[in-house]
Amino acid sequence: MYKVALFLVIAAATGCSGGTTKVSTKSAALEPGEVFWAKNQLAVQTAMPGVARFQKFEIMALSNGDRVYCGEMSAVSRAGISEGFVPFYMRRSAGAVKAVNTSQDSADFSAKKCAEARSGALRINKV
Repeated sequence: MYKVALFLVIAAATGCSGGTTKVSTKSAALEPGEVFWAKNQLAVQTAMPGVARFQKFEIMALSNGDRVYCGEMSAVSRAGISEGFVPFYMRRSAGAVKAVNTSQDSADFSAKKCAEARSGALRINKV
């Protein structure tokens, strides 16, 4: 019990940031090449990438140089069943995807992260 309490005190003292940092965000222009790249990265996360559809697609520039992509994506399972439009969140750094959430299971998380990004500030993992 003492070790657990000590761990909690140390965690609280160090800020429990979980290795995250806060960055500012602003809306970015939808450049066709970047949109094409991002949609392809998101589509390959699905069972059938060729039938993925997007709506409400937006890009935000982060103060650390990363980009965040938000919107809604409709995917189809291998059984051919549409999952409907689900919120997605993806962050890239220098052309590499650092975080991606496209499933129904992560829809609430994706919607929350995108709302944060739209508000002008976002907490991201230090990578």
